[in-house]
Amino acid sequence: MRTVNPDQHEKKRRELLRAAQRRFAAEGVQASIASICAEAGVSPGHLYHYFSSKEAILEGLFQLVLDEAAAHLSGDVQDARDLPALVADLYSSGKGPSLLFDLLAESQRNAAIADRLRRHSAEMKQLLAGAIARGQAAGLVDDTLPAPDLATLLLAVLDGSKAIRLRDPAVDRGQAREMLLALVSRVLSTSGGRPGAGVGRQRA
Repeated sequence: MRTVNPDQHEKKRRELLRAAQRRFAAEGVQASIASICAEAGVSPGHLYHYFSSKEAILEGLFQLVLDEAAAHLSGDVQDARDLPALVADLYSSGKGPSLLFDLLAESQRNAAIADRLRRHSAEMKQLLAGAIARGQAAGLVDDTLPAPDLATLLLAVLDGSKAIRLRDPAVDRGQAREMLLALVSRVLSTSGGRPGAGVGRQRA
């Protein structure tokens, strides 16, 4: 029996997820297994070695997004600019708004997707609330609102920010990130709503 190399298996699995992500972004969640296989350059049999169904692929994508968010948000908040920058980085790491909006629309018709979106949102909220709470404990983030409430607000802002370039194509991705950075800085600021010093500038 051939031994499976866990690292190679995970690498290939992520490559397949990225291919699926591109097809879902282009075609919506109705993208077929055949389309995903063509994007990845693999046969259906090869794909099914890693994922039992399209639903399993979607589940893998949800987890991939959570893993990336956890990597962004797991560090200590040591500077007033850290958390707004981390939130803006979550925006920058996104692969485009179309998949999110398609999933939101599909959740109105598909109870399984609706349930997974809710669980995903709860898990994202927990990650973000933890980072906010660490910033509040360090005196770097406004503590007027509890961390979970601020996390709920910021997730709504993040989701809404993905529509900026759909509404105004003249705004490039860098400009959209700076807008988000300035807004989040104001929301989290301990200085009466003034954005943290240095927002929009590179750190030294």
